[in-house]
Amino acid sequence: MPWIEIALSPRSEWNEDGLKDWALALGTFLTEKGTGLNPQIQMLPGYNVVQLGDAGIGDLTLSSAERLVILDGLSLKGNVECDFARFVVRFALQMGALGVCVSNASLSEKSFWQKLGGVIQPDPVPLEGAISHDKVGIRQLSKFSLSVTYESEPVLCLEPITCNAHPPGPISLAQRRLEKMYGGCPLGFASRAAVHSPWIISREQWTDLLSFSRLQAFDLLEHIVNKAQDV
Repeated sequence: MPWIEIALSPRSEWNEDGLKDWALALGTFLTEKGTGLNPQIQMLPGYNVVQLGDAGIGDLTLSSAERLVILDGLSLKGNVECDFARFVVRFALQMGALGVCVSNASLSEKSFWQKLGGVIQPDPVPLEGAISHDKVGIRQLSKFSLSVTYESEPVLCLEPITCNAHPPGPISLAQRRLEKMYGGCPLGFASRAAVHSPWIISREQWTDLLSFSRLQAFDLLEHIVNKAQDV
């Protein structure tokens, strides 16, 4: 089952503040189509999931870190689903998204997405072997969101969060300074797979990527925070 990406060229930045208005507009659209769905927003670190119920329309994820809208499980069974797909692409552009990603799209629906500008992307493959420390990197995605890279390719997205306790491992001076700045609470990172990762990684590889990038991540985060305070 291929996944398809529609690249967008928004004229504005990601509009996080407009998310609730977007969900209301989506609800109005679905009501007018007679689906009876009332979209609910589940807010998570770095992304939001718009829950659409059990009508077969699928899940809608808005990744603020990557500025992507992800459709999963949408089956183009009729006019309602096709209109919904066009609606999502149009509003993704208004939200400031850089692209719409469609996962688990069937081959029979390929032509529909291609007419909207969709390009079939290669499926990720398992990453072979152990993680090499010197191939792990870190970079900023947007605002305080970070990306863990491997061989310069995105693998994980990181979102800074407060924790109940420090995880095992060294604590850098940058981390201690940030924790002092934010009231002394332990800080960590919520992690999730990057949409554009070319690999499928194991739990062990995931753990190693987090471990090897931890010190770099706090160094970069401190730099971003200090820069934001200087503005």
